[in-house]
Amino acid sequence: MKKILTAILFICGSLSVMAQSETTSFDVDGIKVIFKPTLKDIINVRMFYRGGVTNYPASQAGIEKFALEATTECGTKKYSGNVYRDRADVYGVDVASEGEYDYGNIQMQCITKYFNEGWDLFTESVVNPVFDAGEVELLRSKIVAKMREDQSNPDKRAEQLVLQSAFEGTPYATDPDGTEEILSKLTAADLKNYYSSIFNKNRMFIVVAGKISKEALIAKIKASFAGLPSAPYTPVALKEPAWNDYKVVKEDRNLQTNYIDAIMNGPAFNSPDYVAYRVGISALGGSLFSELRTKLNLSYDPGTYSVMQHMPYALMYVSTTSPKEAVTAMNQQLNKVLSYGLSPEGLKRIKSSFITSNYIKQQSTASITGSLGIAEILGGWQLAEDLPKAIENVTVAQINDAMQKYIVGLRWSYLGDLKKAEEADAAFKMLIH
Repeated sequence: MKKILTAILFICGSLSVMAQSETTSFDVDGIKVIFKPTLKDIINVRMFYRGGVTNYPASQAGIEKFALEATTECGTKKYSGNVYRDRADVYGVDVASEGEYDYGNIQMQCITKYFNEGWDLFTESVVNPVFDAGEVELLRSKIVAKMREDQSNPDKRAEQLVLQSAFEGTPYATDPDGTEEILSKLTAADLKNYYSSIFNKNRMFIVVAGKISKEALIAKIKASFAGLPSAPYTPVALKEPAWNDYKVVKEDRNLQTNYIDAIMNGPAFNSPDYVAYRVGISALGGSLFSELRTKLNLSYDPGTYSVMQHMPYALMYVSTTSPKEAVTAMNQQLNKVLSYGLSPEGLKRIKSSFITSNYIKQQSTASITGSLGIAEILGGWQLAEDLPKAIENVTVAQINDAMQKYIVGLRWSYLGDLKKAEEADAAFKMLIH
């Protein structure tokens, strides 16, 4: 089953917890802080780093993710790698990192009782990582093993193919996970130098959710981060390619089933069209499931998801033993949604399901800091706060207009039996609306 990307879950979730109190934003010694007090005894803190894949050349793909993970795995000035991990285990502290297309972050989660211990480990990772060469080698082995596992996953590979093809010539053609060849050449010194390049308070901001007072939080930040270096930072301006025609990239693989993805343009997260488009993509996913799984029995788990990044997109996917029939059915359902739109009854059902499911799924402080942080990266944290009301107010006309406005072409990927792919060639090129 295709994963629903972290950004989508974060941005569309966290609704019930976030309603507990007002989110505020303030400056502490030049560092932007976004703070959401909650009643939960779990505190989550994230330090975000802006830029993502625009921070490094394609020849260093994966360096940010590797470097950020090393800050939490390879020891600090105060703690060796083993001592760091032992303390995290003793106090139940979870320190982790992410490296994505538009951002990276280091996060810490713990219970309120052990916040001092958790904060100590978190700040050590942010301020004092040592990138011990031996620990870096151990971490590299773990990352490469995971990468090989992902490469053998046909869902993941089909997604990589379509993204590299669709975003060719842009920074998004660079996979933030990197490649085994590139990662094998990165040294501990490379990671240290790279981290120093993004260790800049003008690139960084903190998001906190949990049971802590604003005064106590400010005191912690002042004590730990007042001395962060500051240098000018100008984000790279990104322009999404327009997919207004039909192309397919194919890769031969001996599989029991074939994996097919199709990518299409979408609006920016801060666009007035975002919510309408997001709900429309959800409706398309329901149509694909009903037609390909329930009626035609062509796929076990077809669907769609939308990805909100600085260059946003939506993707529909299917795994099937009958590519020609499945691609034809996918295009037919897409045309149906674009031509006839969504009914008021359908919108009511989607709103109810959409909001209810995310209330249930996203009731953690981690999801709160994730949603607020990603929204801040994409245009402002307030957009995450306003999302529930925007979903409730969206109309059928807005949804239909947004879908027709952005979906004017497709980029396809195919992983599997190339003979069956050739049989489906005409279906890949079916015109939409």
